[in-house]
Amino acid sequence: MKRLKQALSLGLAGVMMTAAPMTALASPEFSRSAEEWARLQDNKIEYDEIADLIHEYNATVQKNAIDLSKFRKDYGESNDEWANRYRELADDLQSSLSYPDVDDSSYATIMTAIVTSEMQIDNWRKAADEAVDDYMTYYYNYASAEAMLTSNAQQQMIAYYVNQLQLELDQKNQELLNETYQSVQTQQSLGMATDVDVLSAEENLRNANKAILDDQNTIENNQEKLFVALGWKHDDRPEVGELPDPDLNRIASMNPAVDKEQAVENSYTMKVNKRKLENAKSSDTKETLEKTIREDTQSIGASVTSSYQNVLAAKASMELKEAQAQLQEKSMQTTERQYHLGMIGRLDYLNRKYAYDSAVIQTQIAKYNLLQAIQSYEWVLNGLANAS
Repeated sequence: MKRLKQALSLGLAGVMMTAAPMTALASPEFSRSAEEWARLQDNKIEYDEIADLIHEYNATVQKNAIDLSKFRKDYGESNDEWANRYRELADDLQSSLSYPDVDDSSYATIMTAIVTSEMQIDNWRKAADEAVDDYMTYYYNYASAEAMLTSNAQQQMIAYYVNQLQLELDQKNQELLNETYQSVQTQQSLGMATDVDVLSAEENLRNANKAILDDQNTIENNQEKLFVALGWKHDDRPEVGELPDPDLNRIASMNPAVDKEQAVENSYTMKVNKRKLENAKSSDTKETLEKTIREDTQSIGASVTSSYQNVLAAKASMELKEAQAQLQEKSMQTTERQYHLGMIGRLDYLNRKYAYDSAVIQTQIAKYNLLQAIQSYEWVLNGLANAS
């Protein structure tokens, strides 16, 4: 569904445009140029815009920004302010307690409420003494959530194209199986095929038809998730831009032994726990956090290595698919000549053509899988490494 988007005050006032992300912004208009806003607010999704679209239009990110602002207002920025807020709550509740006379008819009911309040007071004072959070720990958690949403949206855009290719492959398979079914029916009429052969061909065609419906449902569901994550309504249909090619030079520059340090430094989990360690007061809490940080360092290192191995495996798979496609292309050239010379029949030709088409499509899917593997490695280095 098309819809109007807001006119930009910076040079675009009064201009009416087609569907765009939600008009509510996480950032003030002056934070970007008019050209940048126009690019984000057109009706097209570009891969390199995803992080900005998530930041400005994702509903979860916007809610988290509001919550973070409210946290700062209610509890301040420092750990002391956070702890003092608990103490203030405890003191306010303590001062509000009024103990009844023992001969009061409501004595039991009131005392029950007072005991409950005293337990809450003790809990708040304990929380104040043990508090390790502050504005920055909350900020890092929300930043981590935004990074994860961005990573997920990138995966969804890649999946969008992979699903489209799978649909194309299944449609070619349907064409082949439809031709096969007709051929078997013809053979049966000539006494060269049995009823079982016809039923088998019919079942294969039915399965192919179902695969196409499944592909279409998958595409529809996944693209709606992508569109909504980036700020469009579920029934909007923005244009989806092309994906970049996997950067082979980036693979050559990867060095897990060195990159582990960057992954540890950028890890949102590590930032949160290190901040908590700075705020910790008791020796037990400090010891627990120090142990967690040591374990997280090891886990992050393992995540870097694992992600790098995934990149190498995806690259090897792409290279294999490319080699297979090249062989199929040479074979297809021979097949084309044979078919035009009448040396092979139509069904044989279509079977070979499907093998060639499949090899070409599988090669493109392998490229997208490599792009995803590289992107996952980058996110491991930039804050999303698995930690305990």
